[in-house]
Amino acid sequence: MPDFPVIQIKNLVKTFDRFTAVDNISFDVYRGEIFGFLGPNGAGKTTTIRMMLDLLRPTSGHISFFGLPLKENSLEIRKRCGYLPGNFNAYGNLTGREFLKLAADLRKIPVRIEESLLARFGLDIQLLDRKIKALSHGTMQKLGIIQAFFHQPGLLILDEPTIGLDPLMQEEFYLLLREHQARGCTIFLSSHNLTEVERICHRMAIIRNGRLVTVDSIENLKKKLHRRLQFTLSHQIETIVLPGAELVSHEDLDYEFIITGDVKQVLRGLSELPVISVTMPEPSLDEIFMQYYKNSNDD
Repeated sequence: MPDFPVIQIKNLVKTFDRFTAVDNISFDVYRGEIFGFLGPNGAGKTTTIRMMLDLLRPTSGHISFFGLPLKENSLEIRKRCGYLPGNFNAYGNLTGREFLKLAADLRKIPVRIEESLLARFGLDIQLLDRKIKALSHGTMQKLGIIQAFFHQPGLLILDEPTIGLDPLMQEEFYLLLREHQARGCTIFLSSHNLTEVERICHRMAIIRNGRLVTVDSIENLKKKLHRRLQFTLSHQIETIVLPGAELVSHEDLDYEFIITGDVKQVLRGLSELPVISVTMPEPSLDEIFMQYYKNSNDD
């Protein structure tokens, strides 16, 4: 991975009166990376994104993009960014075409929307000539995607980008992300969809109660989890003891253990049992996420 950080967040804090919404978080996102930002509602995701967009000013800390401090270079930075907010909406009395022209005018660039980009999301001329208030939620989301991508930005900041898209359109969106990534675009993706993040992101950050609890690659986070061992016996036996493993569940002849010690020692113990099937499933992102949230009473 290139070592040039497109996004640098250092010791970022945002307080509202006595409430700390974002509490001293730091992370970097590198050029060409698809970076996931995870956390439930109220964890501090949206507040962080609003500070990244200079819509909120930090109480303290530092934000820079492309090596430029955000505070002194806000307009220049935002020209190089594409942004899709969560629950995207637009001026209802404009048509889709008028809205895209407005977006281009605000950026002081000509409207150069590739017809292929419209076609791949099923946005034809008739749809673009409708009032936005008459569009379905899914079509509105497609329009939001177009306005985020149409100017070929160097950085995309996407908040829940696939809400309202059917599975085929989600696949098209993932393909679009990969194409932009291949051109060197950096993508910051905030999502509740763990399957989505696991599929397309290189690294991710998990935020809880305003604090970052981890920043790492999904691969490394999976390695840190205890592996599960699932097996079925041919017949019941009185007791099962597997050194280096803890029993999680048991139903009839089916058992599930968590491996806490040496896997070789566990497998040796398993070889002495009347096992007819055994699996060691790969940890999922859901398990990683719950590992960091299971002890929280606040979320």
